[in-house]
Amino acid sequence: MNLLLLEQKLSRLCLSRKDHRAVHLCEVLRVKIDDEIDLAHKNGPRGKGTVSILSEETLELTIRWLPPHPCDLLPVHLVVGFARPQTCRKILEQASALGVKKFSFFQAEKGDPSYPKSRLWTSEEWSERIDRGVEQAFATFVPSCETYGSLLDALGELENEGLQRIAMDNYEASAPLSVVKQNAETSIVLALGPERGWSANEREQLRSHRFELRHLGNRVLRLETAVVASLSVVLKDYWTTDVSEDS
Repeated sequence: MNLLLLEQKLSRLCLSRKDHRAVHLCEVLRVKIDDEIDLAHKNGPRGKGTVSILSEETLELTIRWLPPHPCDLLPVHLVVGFARPQTCRKILEQASALGVKKFSFFQAEKGDPSYPKSRLWTSEEWSERIDRGVEQAFATFVPSCETYGSLLDALGELENEGLQRIAMDNYEASAPLSVVKQNAETSIVLALGPERGWSANEREQLRSHRFELRHLGNRVLRLETAVVASLSVVLKDYWTTDVSEDS
């Protein structure tokens, strides 16, 4: 946790020492009175929290907010087939840290129908996993996430124009992902099937929605690894070396 992401823009934050955030601050970071930690208002500015009260029951922070900054989410929409919950947890955290703008998870034809019924999706855990990725990235803007009953339902929500559409496929892709021509002005939809891959019907649906099939080489990767590797390729044109920090 590189910063503490808050739902509200508060001037003071009081936490029970049993709160997992207070546990992290006290037991991992070992904060003391007058120590300063980084925090942020979700989809808003960053801030600095100064430890003003530290007792056996309570941790209190006095917050100073920094000036607003532009949204830094990248124009990448990640479409992924439901996979094992532990796999989806990794995808949600790691892709959020990398800055994707939107997630769409769907029930794939080769996917296990029990996956979307897991606690990850029936509780707010999916949202918490996204927040963890944002906190890890020292960011404040949070990607959106939707779930769908099929690939066709997910594709039906895509905008009609101005999107570069890429689907990862080990078997029928004609070229590697690295040869795809793109620029930082283009919004991308990146689709990956479930752990067992696309069905023949889903490949036809992708082609009918103007997706290019691409691969990452001959090796078969775990889904969470393929997501991170694919995002690394498509995001390279959005990354710059001109990094500025809030003061």
